[in-house]
Amino acid sequence: MTRQQWAIVVVGALLLWGAFLVLVPFLDAILWAAILALVSWPVYERLLGSSGKRGVGSSLAMTALVSLAVILPVVLIAASLAQDALVTYRSIQTGGVFSLASLKADDGVFARTLGQIPLVGTSLRQWLAQIDLVQLQEGLKGGAGRLLTFLATAGRTVSSAIVTLALVIFTVFFFYLSGPELLRQLRAALDRLGGPQLVALLEPLATTVRSVVLGLILTGVAQGVLAGIGLWATGIQAALILGVLAALLSILQIPTPLVWFPCVVWLGANGQIWQGVALFAWGALIVGTIDNVLKPVFISQGTGIPFLLVFFGVLGGLLAFGTIGIVLGPAILSLLLVLWRSWIAPTEAIASKES
Repeated sequence: MTRQQWAIVVVGALLLWGAFLVLVPFLDAILWAAILALVSWPVYERLLGSSGKRGVGSSLAMTALVSLAVILPVVLIAASLAQDALVTYRSIQTGGVFSLASLKADDGVFARTLGQIPLVGTSLRQWLAQIDLVQLQEGLKGGAGRLLTFLATAGRTVSSAIVTLALVIFTVFFFYLSGPELLRQLRAALDRLGGPQLVALLEPLATTVRSVVLGLILTGVAQGVLAGIGLWATGIQAALILGVLAALLSILQIPTPLVWFPCVVWLGANGQIWQGVALFAWGALIVGTIDNVLKPVFISQGTGIPFLLVFFGVLGGLLAFGTIGIVLGPAILSLLLVLWRSWIAPTEAIASKES
């Protein structure tokens, strides 16, 4: 290359490095916005067909729909958890709902339940009788205070997540507005870098991303249904609402035991020990593990990628990149598989002719 060409390469590399440093704090938001736009693009195309033209209005309408679908469940879940935490804290402070005296009472339900536990039941009941209620009450108050302090510290993390979510919604609007032009430029750049083989990666990339998101949703629904069945079978009255909450948490990649495990504790405290054991076994063995099977199955069905690659792609992506790795992991392996197949295709064709 000439000196001028080398200068352009060096300056371009420096600018790319500078751009990376500038954008790296927002990469998660940009990637999630791109994923949301890609997954919802068919809906956007239908919206454009009904409106008759592309523009700011259609982009705003689609952004509003995505915002409602993404933000509203998160806000409802957060509000519900915050309200429950506040009620629990007030109950501990006032001794209202959590009546420690009634829990310790020798003829109470809790004491009788402890006594029914094989082998250790008698010892646990004797230990309960020796507890100092005043000291326990003060310990609970201090623990609740420390918990609120921890939650206040964690509030900064929550605030950061809210800011990221706002950036995602803000960015996805511009993806809707300028999506076709961005795609045209991306095709041109890939064609210039590697020719038709690199351009051909765009289609499997889109298919994989859509299949991963659909797999997350279907897996979340399945976990919610299974959790709801277990809660209903063990006599929990709010089984339907809690099942929906479990589905939403699963889609958001939040552990579902946050929903069903408190119900296990509640059943045990009310003397329903076998129902509590059954719910714990159902939640731990079925609800808590089914996502590791269903998610790769759904994704592999939609992409044609071998189940084993999807399985390692989901888990490895989660470990390597965090939550967004659930999408990036299978997408990376899918594109690598496409390149591998295109690379070995000429060799396989020659071998078939020789045979």
